[in-house]
Amino acid sequence: MRGLRHSATSRGRLARPLLLAASLLASGMAWGAGTGCTAFTEEDGLQPLRGCQWLNGRLALETNALASLSYDQDGLAAVHAGGGFHYVRADGRQLPVITFDNGPDYVVEGLVRGRVGARIGYFDTQLRQAFPATFDFGWAFDDGVARVCQGCRPGTPDDHGHIAMVGGTWYRIDRHGRPAMDAGTP
Repeated sequence: MRGLRHSATSRGRLARPLLLAASLLASGMAWGAGTGCTAFTEEDGLQPLRGCQWLNGRLALETNALASLSYDQDGLAAVHAGGGFHYVRADGRQLPVITFDNGPDYVVEGLVRGRVGARIGYFDTQLRQAFPATFDFGWAFDDGVARVCQGCRPGTPDDHGHIAMVGGTWYRIDRHGRPAMDAGTP
């Protein structure tokens, strides 16, 4: 009888730590219901980012994840999740951006190309949309003008994996999103 009591008491003592461990594991699994993120830097490439998950089509960043990111001179850090790159600011503001040269799009003339659904818009370094117009594709600004298209689509990848945009109507815009007349190419 004494052996049975001792055995039952031992099981009771083990039950609490097991329940605690199970609840901690369950809370971690709830956080881990999304997919992981990686931080991107020029020096280290892609590295796992603790405290970041891709949930419901958006980055979910804990405070410690925001604090651990390397921010550039524009106050932006690059994170890869959900199949694409995102710029993040220290305040948590975020923007999905296009992939260019195997990384996040570059900030050129103070603007970056961001995703607006399946389209592209132009955003400042505070991650605010510079003007409301969006395009099927657009190149970075060069001397205050960007080449954009409506109705174009991705073509066939070349031997190096680059994909040209084909078809559609191409034209140039100024930094306000208005059509820009240009003596050069259309």
